[in-house]
Amino acid sequence: MPKSLENKKGGEINIMKTKLIGLALVAVLVMCFALPMCAPAPPAEEEELAATISCVQAWTPEYIEQVIAHIDEKLGVEYTQLYMSCGEIGAKLKAEAPYFTIDMVFGACGPQAYEAKKEGWAIQYDSPTWRGVGSEFKDPDNYWWSIADWVFVLVGNEDLLAQAGLSIDDFKSWDDVLDSRWKGQIVMPSPYTSGTAYLMMYTFMTIYGFNKGLTGSEAEEAGWEYLEALDKNIAFYTRSGAAPADLVGTGEFMLGMTYDQAIYARIHEGYPIVWTMPEEGIGWDTSPCYILSTTTGKKLYTCQKIIDLFGTLEFSQISAAAGLQPKDPEALSAFFAEAGKVPNLVPNIDLDWTIENRDRLCEEWAERIGRVPTE
Repeated sequence: MPKSLENKKGGEINIMKTKLIGLALVAVLVMCFALPMCAPAPPAEEEELAATISCVQAWTPEYIEQVIAHIDEKLGVEYTQLYMSCGEIGAKLKAEAPYFTIDMVFGACGPQAYEAKKEGWAIQYDSPTWRGVGSEFKDPDNYWWSIADWVFVLVGNEDLLAQAGLSIDDFKSWDDVLDSRWKGQIVMPSPYTSGTAYLMMYTFMTIYGFNKGLTGSEAEEAGWEYLEALDKNIAFYTRSGAAPADLVGTGEFMLGMTYDQAIYARIHEGYPIVWTMPEEGIGWDTSPCYILSTTTGKKLYTCQKIIDLFGTLEFSQISAAAGLQPKDPEALSAFFAEAGKVPNLVPNIDLDWTIENRDRLCEEWAERIGRVPTE
């Protein structure tokens, strides 16, 4: 073949290849614009929330009403709840495990959350609004989150105290309530059913035992001596930790022991309740929330969103306004702020010890004191 024809033929072939490549690129571009798979993926939508979440809780109705309203406002979720004392919550979970009839627990006590984690009843969740929070407000392994720390104090009916020529501030020490003149005039909750009562039990063991330099069984025995002396003056033991606030507020009894938020609610309702912190200090505990292991699907996702909501400053402010001490330092407890007082907490309370020994100590209380709770 002449070289001129060869060059001409090769040039035509190259031109055809170029055209074919160009057409192929055009076809590819057309397909990319036509097919959804070539388009950028849309942002993932959030999962759908469940319409209703059920919980069991240990707080006052006034505070819970605010919690329910806040969840409805922010998430549009109906938050149904059943009130039980901390001890009753623990008994319910034990009876139902491993198949629970509720989705989550709101504001129980430390021992119940510890047991739920240990037994595998609680679901782990790394909530973004709780990151960086200390262990006094959040489980290090993300199984529970405490909406607030809470305390118990000595309360009195102002009118009855005045009739006796006394002020609540006359009770300088926890020893002062052991005087026989107060026999039948004091009410407190029972460790059979109340987490508040167990808080009182381990607080007195700390005050009269561990903080006196005693250890082990000797420290516990010193606490038992105080509790047995106190028992002589107790009219009866209530089922819930909040009940003594009602009984003292209505004037049925002069003195009682109960927790801060219950007192705060009754004071704002106009009851003549006064309170004090004896010089030895007051005990404290966490108030954990946790999601139960049988919660799945939309309900699990919704519970996680609720936990996120509980970790916000706005929710802490709601809790603080109700008289609690939440995780955010900007949200100050109205209970102490309105009274112009600073919490005088008992030093050296070992929450790990109190949690690990709860069942044993409550069984011993039943043997030593053994009085059935009532309301």
